[in-house]
Amino acid sequence: MSKQAQAGSHHRPGSSTSGSFHGNILKESTERVFDKYEILQVLGQGSMGYVAKVKVRSGRVGGSATDPKRKKGLFAAFRKHKGPENPKEIEETSNHVYAIKTIIIEKVSPAFIQELENEIDILRSMDHPHIVKCHEVYKYQKQIYVILECCDGGDLYTRSPYSEKQAAKMISSVLSAVEYMHAHNIVHRDLKYENIMFESVSHDAAIKVIDFGLSKKFLGQPGIMTDRVGTIYTMSPQVLQGVYSSQADLWAVGVIAYMLLSTSKPFWHKKRRVLVDKIMRVSYTFDAPVWQGLSEQSKDFCSKLLLMDPKERMTAAMALQHAWITHREQLPDELPSEEILRSVDDSILNYKDSYFLKKIGLNVIAHRSSTKEIEELRKAFAAYDTSRNGVITFEEFKAAMTKMNYSDETIAEIFTSLDVNGNQKIMFTEFIAATIEARGLIAEDRIAEAFDRLDSDDSGYISKSNLKSFLGDDITDEECKKIMKEADTDQDGKISYKEFLSIFREQRHAKANAAAKLDHQQASVAADDDGMDLMGIDAKIPGGLYDSAKLSAGTEAELLK
Repeated sequence: MSKQAQAGSHHRPGSSTSGSFHGNILKESTERVFDKYEILQVLGQGSMGYVAKVKVRSGRVGGSATDPKRKKGLFAAFRKHKGPENPKEIEETSNHVYAIKTIIIEKVSPAFIQELENEIDILRSMDHPHIVKCHEVYKYQKQIYVILECCDGGDLYTRSPYSEKQAAKMISSVLSAVEYMHAHNIVHRDLKYENIMFESVSHDAAIKVIDFGLSKKFLGQPGIMTDRVGTIYTMSPQVLQGVYSSQADLWAVGVIAYMLLSTSKPFWHKKRRVLVDKIMRVSYTFDAPVWQGLSEQSKDFCSKLLLMDPKERMTAAMALQHAWITHREQLPDELPSEEILRSVDDSILNYKDSYFLKKIGLNVIAHRSSTKEIEELRKAFAAYDTSRNGVITFEEFKAAMTKMNYSDETIAEIFTSLDVNGNQKIMFTEFIAATIEARGLIAEDRIAEAFDRLDSDDSGYISKSNLKSFLGDDITDEECKKIMKEADTDQDGKISYKEFLSIFREQRHAKANAAAKLDHQQASVAADDDGMDLMGIDAKIPGGLYDSAKLSAGTEAELLK
């Protein structure tokens, strides 16, 4: 049995009901935030605090304050090799730009603090390509600092007007986010133009849903809500009445779609009383001249969301299957290249055989990666996610991987190795973690950043308690020991940065092995008609998480549930 297989045969953290370890990637600290970050530009300021662009200070990544052996300032970022002697430098961690939201605690009400903490808790639990990410929270000297993904391309108002193709693309992204939220028992309650941001100034920038301060998270299926919250022009009749369900979000999507298509609101009046009356009567039309140049499908889409009875409105899943969305022509900037798809397939194969500790590190790196770094990988994710709901099911993964001539059992094994959370789905961060090396080797500043997140007490080492804290209470001491053993080459019970780095650098030698395995696997499939024992061959390929023993016969059936 290989060393990887021996070390990887433990229970998967996150597979119990206690939830995903991805929520723990968000770091909470009582340290001085500006020891790590420096302000680039103040975007807005008020009596309660300010919002600014920040970046990581040079030399602050990698626990340099506690490990004198660490070198600083010598690291490149991801490198994509066009050829053996032509590496392309992408960007360094110190060039990553984030947004910081600061709150002066004594200047705000307890209700405001509760709203902020609610937003952080909800953002912590979500992992979707079109939902803004929260990276860190600092509480220091009666102030709260929240480090967020920087979306500096402006809101939906900034690029109006839109073509019908552009409108359909953006609504598809919003619906994917809403379907994901509702599937995870979260209702946004304030979807509007101002809360949908372009992630960058690029002309083809994707959109992100932001501002979850008014959102509601349920322990089970979303129930009835009674508090009148939101912004009036996207409020449904039921919200105005004070008795509503998650379908209020779909009304808001209908309003946004109408605005994207026509540049005007379906319900509007300068007097609030008249506006409320229009909403309650669902009084809107398609009479404006602009609608004459738009498709009947676009009007039908809006009509099936702007319905008085919430039970008659399309759900997010239904709306994603509407002809206006499914029949739309994908824009060229949405499609991944054949080259990146091939690289992604190779990277997934390499990832399968990686140590679990490396997979944890890659998930941290993926979570903090910039838009620029993962733009092509996100397109690849969308190619796998054919249902457009922000997660990849086993059926979707199998359909994408079948072209590689793997057996069903091996596809199930690869899927399981990517599903670090153990929820029988591949989440967005899990996919990026498994494919990010398609861009080339990951250089030290990114690995150092992941090491720092795991070294939560800034001791200069990753200890068993660090790992247990990060992975959650459901991980046992024995399982922690197995994970630690993967990298603890000097057997001192803790992992130094040098040891952590070595498990990434070993990947250089894995590509040749992966290529050999690919040839072996394809040969085994081709020989199936000759009676070759495919299950026996599959069993010899070590899995990244489990023993190399073949999966049970019920594995695929279980994944398809």
